[in-house]
Amino acid sequence: MSTSCPNCGSENVRLKPIATRACGGIGAVTGGIAAAKGGATGAAIGTAICPGVGTAIGGITGIVAGFFTGALSGAAVGRAIDRKIVQSFHCNQCGNDFAA
Repeated sequence: MSTSCPNCGSENVRLKPIATRACGGIGAVTGGIAAAKGGATGAAIGTAICPGVGTAIGGITGIVAGFFTGALSGAAVGRAIDRKIVQSFHCNQCGNDFAA
């Protein structure tokens, strides 16, 4: 099912990422909090493999992985909310914002 603009009739519309942005930010914060544990785990694994350099690389990898996992998971949830619940669109032809 395609959505068309009620103002100009164009089908050149896009879903506005309202919940995607909000949930992505919440996920990034949550992932950042969880990343502290991931950093400690990564550092422990890195130390077991190669003390010194492995500790730093493992810690950084754990932190980055936690942060991005949270952000991507949050954005995916937000995208689903945008599609199913919010349904707010922007017309690329005339600039009209509208709800489906």
